[in-house]
Order: sequence, then C-alpha cells, then structure tokens
Amino acid sequence: MSNCDYNSCFKGINNISQDMLLNILEANFKMYLDWSFLKIGAWFDAEKPQETIYGGNTHYQLLPVSDMSYTDGQVWQGIRKDWVWESGIIYENTSPKVISDILVDGISVPKTDNFVVSYPTGRVTFYEPISVSSTVELEYSYRFVQVHRSSESPWFNIVQYSSFNTDNQDIQQMENGEWAIGSHHRVQLPCIIIESVPRSRSRPYEIGNSLLWLEQDIAFYVLAENKNDRNKLLDIIRLQQDSTLQLFDTNLVAQNDDFPLDYNEDIKNSPLMYPNLIDQYNWRKCFIKNVNLIELDSKHTNFYQGAARATLEIIST
Repeated sequence: MSNCDYNSCFKGINNISQDMLLNILEANFKMYLDWSFLKIGAWFDAEKPQETIYGGNTHYQLLPVSDMSYTDGQVWQGIRKDWVWESGIIYENTSPKVISDILVDGISVPKTDNFVVSYPTGRVTFYEPISVSSTVELEYSYRFVQVHRSSESPWFNIVQYSSFNTDNQDIQQMENGEWAIGSHHRVQLPCIIIESVPRSRSRPYEIGNSLLWLEQDIAFYVLAENKNDRNKLLDIIRLQQDSTLQLFDTNLVAQNDDFPLDYNEDIKNSPLMYPNLIDQYNWRKCFIKNVNLIELDSKHTNFYQGAARATLEIIST
C-alpha cells in the first residue's frame, strides 16, 4: 500500500518537520528586511578610534560575559547585538565591516582557530579563555534596526532601553542587571517583530487542479524609543504595498545545509546572501496588498509601538 493513499494522509505535506507556509513567510520576510535595510545604509560601524555621543565605553570595546556554559574569559559581547554578516552591500561607497581578527591587549588575534562569532547575539567566544581583565577590541558593524521572528522568540524577553548609551554603568555589571541577561533574551530598539497572523482566506485558482488563491495576513510590530523611529519604520513597511516578492524554499535550503550561518551562528565559508537564496531556491511569489497601520498603546514614556498589517496573495497547493 502506498505511503500516501487518497483520503488516508495529509495533502501537501510529507514530513512533520518541514516548514509550511507561515514559517516560510516569517523566514523570508526576516531576511528580506535585514537585507533591504542594509541596502539603505541602516547600520553603524564600531571602529577605532571612535567617540560616542554619550562618552564612556565605545562599541569597539567588547565586555566579558558571565555564562555558566563557558569558562570565565571565553565569552565577550558588544554593547549592541545583531552584527552584520552580509557581504556585497555597498551604500554611498561604504560597506559593512568584515570580521577577520580581534585585538587582545593590543595584540592582533586571527579568527581562524582562535574564536567564533555569534552575529545575532553580538558575541565572540574564544576556544581558550583569556583574562577577564583583558582589553578586547573588535571592528564590526551592527544593524540599526533589529528584525525578529515571533515564532523564534525565546520564552521570555526583556526590552532594553538606551542600548546605544555606552556610558550606562550597568554595562560593566556581569552578574546583575539587564546586562547579565543573555543577549538572546534582550530586545534592543528600534526593532520589528514579524508574525504570521492565523487569519487567511482561500479560493480555487483554476479548474482542473488543486491550486488555491491564498490571502494570508502578516503583521509587523514596530517598537522604538522615539516617535521618529517608529513612524519611519511604519512608513517604510507601508511603502512596500503593491510589491511582489520572490520567496525561497526554506526546506530545500535546510536540506542542502545552505543557510548562511552555522550552528554557532557564525558565518559559513562562501555563504549565500539573500539574493542568492531567492535565485537558487525560488519557491513561490507573493503580492503585498492592503497594508494598514495601527497604533498600539504604550505604557512607558520612552516606548512607542505601532503595527503594520498586510495581506499577501500567494498561489498555493
């Protein structure tokens, strides 16, 4: 008997572990927004010498992390997380920095065989611990706008205010305060959180097959510390109405182990960028329509929220 006899199995799904439409949409829009923000210059460079507008520590200097999974002196983090790993970006004759070595007490240490970089969490992990009193400096680029998928959010998060303020004394405290919380639990502003809303409509596409004309809603929650950033991000999302996006197949990418970051969240050799993924693993297209903006109540004087809700049209099986 066949593994999928008529009326005895699900249609359109062969494996419980494979991504379906909602997860594919979140993964695609996450990479689309990350790439598109870089194309308009939405990143900052941490470099030496660098003076910050607040004074105090520079983003160029990394700080030790107290992590029970590692020996003290192994893990060091930047003040801002979500470092840029993409290459091939050029904006006004500048590109994000490429991490190749790190300075430990003024001595250059090459990345190869010495440390790994977790780009999303903004951390460097040495294979062998160094003294926590060391001066660790690194040139890197970090995103101005952080984009998160709601389906990949940890079981708790804390919104971190003034994450650009390098004069914050809490930065130096490894065992208490919000900086003692792992960077995978800290949400820095401004940010966009993508959620595939469980609201959709479908109708037959054409006579003679099982294709559906699917309308799927997706929400973009914008969190910021000022109205200017919130309004700007909402306007950017609204301007994408009537655009058509090529989606890539996350299942095939995973099957071929072609996601650009490895299990350490470090960049692979010759990684595929977003344009490469949609070219080599093209799946379906989606049309963005009916983008509506919603203001959300804010409970904090320096916390501004908003949401953009869009309807996507997709031809689906």
